[in-house]
Amino acid sequence: MKYGLFVKIVLIFLVTLVLAMGLARISFLVSERMARRDGVVAEIAASTARDQVLIGPVLVVPYTRIVKTLKPADQDTEKMVEVEKRSSDRLFLLPAELEIQTGLHTEPVRRGLYQAVVFGANLTFKGRFAAEGAPIQFGPNEQILYGEPRLVIGISDPRGILRAPALHWAEQRLDFLPGTGEEQMANGIQARLHGLDPQQSWTADFTFSLDLRGTQSISMAPVGDATRIAMRGGWPHPSFFGQFLPEAREVTPEGFTAAWSTTRLATNMDYHLNTWLRNNQHLDGLIGVRFIEPADSYVQSDRALKYGLLFIGLSFTAFFLFEVLKRLAIHPLQYGLTGAALVLFYLLLLSLSEHIGFAPAYAIATVGCVALVSYYLIHVLGGMVWGLGFGALLGGVLGILYVLISLEDYALLAGSCTLFGFLALTMVLTRKVDWYQLNDGLNSRRHRGNDAV
Repeated sequence: MKYGLFVKIVLIFLVTLVLAMGLARISFLVSERMARRDGVVAEIAASTARDQVLIGPVLVVPYTRIVKTLKPADQDTEKMVEVEKRSSDRLFLLPAELEIQTGLHTEPVRRGLYQAVVFGANLTFKGRFAAEGAPIQFGPNEQILYGEPRLVIGISDPRGILRAPALHWAEQRLDFLPGTGEEQMANGIQARLHGLDPQQSWTADFTFSLDLRGTQSISMAPVGDATRIAMRGGWPHPSFFGQFLPEAREVTPEGFTAAWSTTRLATNMDYHLNTWLRNNQHLDGLIGVRFIEPADSYVQSDRALKYGLLFIGLSFTAFFLFEVLKRLAIHPLQYGLTGAALVLFYLLLLSLSEHIGFAPAYAIATVGCVALVSYYLIHVLGGMVWGLGFGALLGGVLGILYVLISLEDYALLAGSCTLFGFLALTMVLTRKVDWYQLNDGLNSRRHRGNDAV
């Protein structure tokens, strides 16, 4: 060996830094491909319909408040005149009961290497509105004039409405019109309710169906005093989100079912909805499901890359221990070539996974990398046993990496135990090594080699 121990360690460290730069470039490439994938998903959504968010039904009652006061007609006389001050606003009334039945049909739409999940939703809304007397109390000098009420449903992307729905309100059949008339919730539909007198006590049952198309996710607001939502879909990997998770759910390879049940005491939806519509604030309390790809090759490749430098370091440590224990010199360039094979493993993994999926890509990249390194080390280490043994060790390390990627909940625990095991093995193998003597031996061997020359 032509290098002292300290110089050798410095050279190995420099080789590791160069390889770390290669891993960083591959990581940037993964991020670039993910961004391109997200752009394609956005393009597909732009040509069909985007994520769908449904708010409603909400009963909007416009009104005008008239306040009458007396004021002097002239400063020089005591004659009084009546003055009216008018202000317009609207009430938002929520259903006393609301039930939403949702059937979902999902299909992946591909564009090149990428795909987005497009869904068709058949939603059936049933419920009841009720009021007891005038909703606004007024003083002796005030008067309230109510406008025509309208039932509104906010739909984030109305391009997804596949056919015109009809509203069955009490004993009437009403057509929906486009728009909601609300600035904060402009997208959606509305139905004008003729003959409803908000000043009287009243109750009305309603029902309507909505066929909707969208991309990636659907969510809705539980606006009823008592809300029940049932959802059934054919996607085997649903991700439920929002402030309320399903009370009951069942996920199988054929699809999923989920059910929610909320009350106004839990959601405080009256406050949240009024705050959102009047003050342009964020609307809390949504319930939804996202159709995800759990085996996303870019996410898993990114996870694998996070362990890349660690496993290169472990491989170099095994090389160095081989040098120390077997007194066999390995050139820093040979470290670098072996490390380059490990870096290219991640590039192979990324490129193959875009076409054949992550698991087959990982298997092919592992076999290729282990075969190349084993063939190379048979000649570097001077024997088939050592070369194949090191290749088997590398295959085991890559197998552990796959387990770490797969164990999302236990990845930290498994990784910690693995590192502890490697450290313990290193300490056991080098427990009798005299590093000072080893350094002197390496230096004397280097001087003898120079004298021989």
